[in-house]
Amino acid sequence: MVMPVGADMDQFKQSQLGKVERRKEEDKKIKKAMYQMKMMIDCQNMETFDKERERVEAKTEKAQTKSSKETATRKPNGKETDMSTEMERMLAKAGRLMGMVI
Repeated sequence: MVMPVGADMDQFKQSQLGKVERRKEEDKKIKKAMYQMKMMIDCQNMETFDKERERVEAKTEKAQTKSSKETATRKPNGKETDMSTEMERMLAKAGRLMGMVI
């Protein structure tokens, strides 16, 4: 390669500096685009995570509600009981306990 002389040297330096500046600008644009894509992916992941969490919470809440309803109306062996029957049993137990204390 033949080295330019005089005015050609200045023009050569300017063209090289121009190329360097263009590459810097291109790098900035590429980095900005990469950052934006990363942020979009992160946002989509968070949205997916939030939807999944809400679905699981709703499912858990539904199961707890169902479980608490069953617990309120069933004995441990699975038979349904009447509230008055339960009250009679509790009063009988309380009476027996009172008899032991006295």
